[in-house]
Order: sequence, then C-alpha cells, then structure tokens
Amino acid sequence: MSIAMMGIAVTQVFWIKSNLALDAKNFDNKVFVALNEVNDKLSNDARAEKSIRDKSFDKLTSRSLLMPKTSYMDWRIKKDQFEIQDLSFSLNPSEYLENIKPAELKKMITLALNNQGILLDFQYGVFSNKDSSFIIINDHYVPVLNKNTQSTHVMTNSGLDDTKYKASLLTTEFDSPGSLMIIFPNKNLLLSPTVWPSLFSSLLFTSIILFGFSYTIYIIFNQKKISEMKTDFINNMTHEFKTPIATISLASDSIITPSVIKDESKVKRFISIIKEENSRMLNQVEKVLNIAKLDKKTIELKLVSIDVHELIKKAVDHAKLNAEQKNGQIFLNLQANNYMLVADQTHFSNIIHNILDNALKYTINDPEITVSTRDVANGIELSFKDNGLGMSKEARKHIFDKFYRIPTGNIHNIKGFGLGLAYVKALVEAHQGKVSVKSELGKGSDFILFFPRKNVT
Repeated sequence: MSIAMMGIAVTQVFWIKSNLALDAKNFDNKVFVALNEVNDKLSNDARAEKSIRDKSFDKLTSRSLLMPKTSYMDWRIKKDQFEIQDLSFSLNPSEYLENIKPAELKKMITLALNNQGILLDFQYGVFSNKDSSFIIINDHYVPVLNKNTQSTHVMTNSGLDDTKYKASLLTTEFDSPGSLMIIFPNKNLLLSPTVWPSLFSSLLFTSIILFGFSYTIYIIFNQKKISEMKTDFINNMTHEFKTPIATISLASDSIITPSVIKDESKVKRFISIIKEENSRMLNQVEKVLNIAKLDKKTIELKLVSIDVHELIKKAVDHAKLNAEQKNGQIFLNLQANNYMLVADQTHFSNIIHNILDNALKYTINDPEITVSTRDVANGIELSFKDNGLGMSKEARKHIFDKFYRIPTGNIHNIKGFGLGLAYVKALVEAHQGKVSVKSELGKGSDFILFFPRKNVT
C-alpha cells in the first residue's frame, strides 16, 4: 500500500508539472503571437506612411507638367528630397523606430495581448541596434547620454535585458533596426483557467486518498494496540480470578475436613476468607460491567446531595490499611468550604477508591498520598497527590484508556485490569466534570478532579 501510494504521488506530481509546463509553453506562444502582431502593425504603419509619400510625390509630378519653366527648379528640388527620404527609410529603417510613439505602442501591445487572452500587467521597451540601448521604456523615451550611459529608466527596468519575450521590429531585406521586449512581473502568479480545474481535482482526490490511507494505517495500528491490551486484560483477569477461586476452593475443602468442621472458630475463619475472596471477585466483575454499561451509555446516575468530605474520609480510612502494610501514610487537606455536591453516592465513592487504590499500587515503598479539596469557580476540585513511580509523557496520553496499564519494567507485582482510571474518567464526565493528571517519571502523580455544583433534581 505504501509503495502504491508513493507511485500515485510521484505520478500526480509528474502530471501536474507536465500540465504546468504545457501551460507555460502555451503562454509563451501567445506572447510571441502578440509581439508579431505588434510588429505587423508597425510595419503596416510604416508602409502606409511610405504610400502617402508616394502619392504626394505622384501629385507633385503631375503638377510639374503644367508648371512654368521658372518653377521647374523648385519641383526638381522637392523631387530629390522625396527620393532621398524614401531611400533613407529603406536603407536606414531605424528612423521609423525612432518615430514610434510610446503611448500608441502601448495601446498596440495591450490590444494584441488581450486578443490572446492575456490580461497581466506588463512592462515593455524598444531596443535600438544602432545605439545598442533602449530608446523607449514604459511610456518614456530614453535619451542616450553616451555609449555606456543611459537614463535612470533603464536601471529601474533592468529585467527587460534578460527577457525571453522579444521580437524584431521593422525587419527589411537588409537588417532589423531593433527589438520590442516585454516582461510580466506577476507571471509566476498566473495559472491558466484551463489548468485550475484539473490541478484542483488532482490535489483534492490525491488528498482524499492520502487521508484514507493514513486513516486506514491508524485504524490498523490502533486495533492492534487494542487487541494487545485486551489480551493483557484477559490474562490479568484470569490471574486475578484464579487466586480467589483457588483460595475459596481450598477454604471449602478445609471446612469439610473432620478436624475443622468440629472447630467453630476455624469454620468462621474459613467462611470469612471465602466471603472476602468472593467480595473481591464481585468487585472486579462490577468494574467490567460498569465499563460495559458506560460504553453502551445505559448506566443511570442516582443523583442526591452528598458530603464530599465525609465520603473522602471513609475511603481514606479503608485505604489506610493497605497503606500501612507498605509503611505508608495518607494525609488529608480538606480546605473546601462548600463541600456539598449533587452526585451519585456509590459511583462517587468508587471514583475515590479507584484513585487511592491506583496510587497505592504504583507506589512501591513508603507511599505518601495527600488528598486535598478546594473551592473553585462553579464547583469543587479534588486532588490526589502521591510519591509513586510517576508517568512518562506518552503514558499520560493513554492513562485513561480502557485496558491500558503503565509499563513497570521488571516489576510484575502490580495487579489490575487497566479499567480503574477508565472508569474514573467515564464517571467524572458523566457528572459533567473533568479529570486531568500532572506527573513526571520518578516524581509521582497528581490526579485533579473537578465537579460542578448543581441543584438536586
């Protein structure tokens, strides 16, 4: 797929470049047609001027037949002047060049370009081969000061010297007196109207194909990642259930033994173990079922007025037992003045328990957890700060994803399904709140929960 996409991209680039090159070639051809049209117009004007002189000469000749002999010398002088002038124009066509009027020339060029469909701004100049310099640039005559120096108009239009758009003017059988040159300052911004639709459609459909390809690759890798996480989840769940099932089986077998069944204290002890392990399994199953309900959006919140501080204290009292086994402590910093909230009491308690449980699991030695509350605009904020393993930037992106568990290197004693924090995020958002985390690898984590205040409904 990648090779095919690269081939399509290369083909499209080649095709677009070919189209642009063809468009540029068509533009050049149109410009040269326009220049030749201007040259033809100037040549026709020169011939028309010569025709007018010839007619004037013919009239003068016809009149000479009726002239008295005293006026013959005057006629002869005028005849010689016409012949000299006509010969001069034939041998030295640069005189025609020098008689071109800039304003009329610009009109000719504009009309010729418009006839070819070219509406761009242009600059033009007339170059004299005789003087080896420009004699007209952009509506101005350019006086030649000496062989190497011209007026400042040339300096400000030096682009004319290198233009490829030039055509010889007033060419005769002997020579051409000069050239007409044009440049288009905004030519690079031009694309033919015929090129735009094909270029746009090519880019559009190529972009769609690239997007579809990229999205497909994303989905493939995402599904692969989800599949791996689900596999880990199944393995974790198997191990999590295997231990209590084995414990329940062992306790059940012990109870029915003759030596135990007669000892009431031992029976109570084994029954207590069975209840604890059963409760542990039920809690795990409840997590999975709650996540499934949240995915289907079928979970219902029983909103009541709750005391946030009271629920936190109860959860902390329960978590202290696990913290003390690791020589840890849990501190309270409850500063919120308005700690009454409308929420689902069961799910709210589960949120606190899950975060505390997560903090204890990812703090290996001597855990120190600080639970804080404070009043914020339109709600209350809860903070759970620990001194645990912390998280990398990449881990923070996925910490609330289902089945995701933070890699712990060579440490394999951290149990769980990867559902706790996903459950927390889903339930906090179900209460229209927000959850975020601040963490650095090796420096612990700080989970921050925001709950909006609202009236009981």
